[in-house]
Amino acid sequence: MREMSKNQVCIDACQKCAIACEQCLTAMIDKDSDNDCPHCCRECIDLCLLCAQAMARDNRFAEAICELCAEACEWCAQQCGAHDHDHCQACAKACRECVDACRAMAA
Repeated sequence: MREMSKNQVCIDACQKCAIACEQCLTAMIDKDSDNDCPHCCRECIDLCLLCAQAMARDNRFAEAICELCAEACEWCAQQCGAHDHDHCQACAKACRECVDACRAMAA
């Protein structure tokens, strides 16, 4: 099996994170939250998709976008991770994985 490039690992992590955030956002949309979940999910979705697109086309700003994406995902992981819901925990996990992949890309 071919080793995936750092670029592809990050694209995959961003796409996985966007999907997990979309599911969390959908599940939380009509629920009360004591923190920024589900609002952080909306921001995270947009930045993860932008980040994946930037890397796919080798955008000159990809590293900066990766760093911004990592910051948003870190915030979202904290917010969603504070809830016991399975979808929030899955979202937080995907966000943490995205943080690691984006920081590796931005380094």
